[in-house]
Amino acid sequence: MLLPPRFIPNGSDSGIRPFWSIMIPTYNPRADYLEETLWSVLKQDLGPEQMQIELVDDCSPNGAPVELVREIAGDRVPVHQEVKNIGLAGIWNRCIELARGEWVHILHQDDIVLPGFYERLYHGIVCNPDVGMAFSRFAVIDADGHWIGLGPIESTTAGVLNNWLERVATGYHLECPAVVVKRATYERLGGFTPELVCFLDIEMWVRIAANAPVYYEPQILAGFRRHGNNVHLFQERTGENMQDMAKAISIWKNYLPVNSRGRLEHRGRMYWALASLMLTQRFFSEGDIVACTNQLRAAKTLWNHGGPRWRRLTLQAKVLLYRVFGRRAISAMRALRRRMLPRYKWLQNENGS
Repeated sequence: MLLPPRFIPNGSDSGIRPFWSIMIPTYNPRADYLEETLWSVLKQDLGPEQMQIELVDDCSPNGAPVELVREIAGDRVPVHQEVKNIGLAGIWNRCIELARGEWVHILHQDDIVLPGFYERLYHGIVCNPDVGMAFSRFAVIDADGHWIGLGPIESTTAGVLNNWLERVATGYHLECPAVVVKRATYERLGGFTPELVCFLDIEMWVRIAANAPVYYEPQILAGFRRHGNNVHLFQERTGENMQDMAKAISIWKNYLPVNSRGRLEHRGRMYWALASLMLTQRFFSEGDIVACTNQLRAAKTLWNHGGPRWRRLTLQAKVLLYRVFGRRAISAMRALRRRMLPRYKWLQNENGS
């Protein structure tokens, strides 16, 4: 049974309020990444009257990184410590509860903001006071901080997005470090859904898109890090990510307009099923058959019709051949296909002449 979104208490009675609350949830953070995260914010620090910066630790086994934070930021960044682990949704919701600012930025322990992030989004927000969320384009960075990908361009100009609900409900568009949300939006719509473990962020962005305008800044102003210890990579191997996506879609379909709900749900399920099959192909190329099997199962859960179904069955057959005959069988099939392809093209030309 799905519980209602967590209630977020009103923050208007917290005295003098800064504009920003930068909340950094942590759990066993890597010191060098956390240092980079903190410095990326501190270099844009507007002072405590305009910017709350706080670290919120989810009962890390080795203790909260209090000394590290003090070495970097002195008394500027307080550290809140949970007495027991409350999980991903729990710690994100705690960040919102502790936020005193009008706008909340949940910045993960290994992600960064680039120069101008808060300045650019501030100007967009004050010029569009009705928006409930704002985000910028982002870069995907690797373990060493090198850019390995870019988020999609939603618009070439800054402003409130058109048809955003349809877009965010049917594809991949943004990552957490690029997103800020008005605290009043969380108060009105509730916190993150604890029944989700991977895509609780996207479920929230769809929920907000169904209820408030969203502002977009096309400059690349945030960095989302993918590295070996990243939980996303583990969830890809187990298939938990796409199983969670199927659950998330079953939740957010209820936020969509009635007259387009079925169409958008199908588009979303097909998009993520194809993404799951792309992961399957990658794992197959790496010889990770367990991960292949997990993603094939998730793809079937997401969408088992048309092209995705046939692609899944083809990949499933490859996995079966690999299990029975090993990689040599797959290599032999590829070699045979390469030899047969010129003859097939020759027959096509003969029949066409």
